[in-house]
Amino acid sequence: GTPAKTDAAMYKDKQISGTYKTTAALNMRAGAGTDKKILQTIPKGASVTCYGYYNKTTTGTKWLYVAYKNISGYCSDSYLKKI
Repeated sequence: GTPAKTDAAMYKDKQISGTYKTTAALNMRAGAGTDKKILQTIPKGASVTCYGYYNKTTTGTKWLYVAYKNISGYCSDSYLKKI
């Protein structure tokens, strides 16, 4: 299979840059939304890095563009806690 193409981030906010901990086992996806392809599942309590980029779904949920173990993708900010 070909790797999923990750959607480009549409927004940038320097204030959200930093390290986050996952509050649950979390799917990293190729774009914002639960309909997007899952790239990997990040275990609860893992640290991910956000460089300030994100997208939003039509409902307004922010999906941060994060890096974890050399893979980058989107995670819902509902399950990320800044540390």
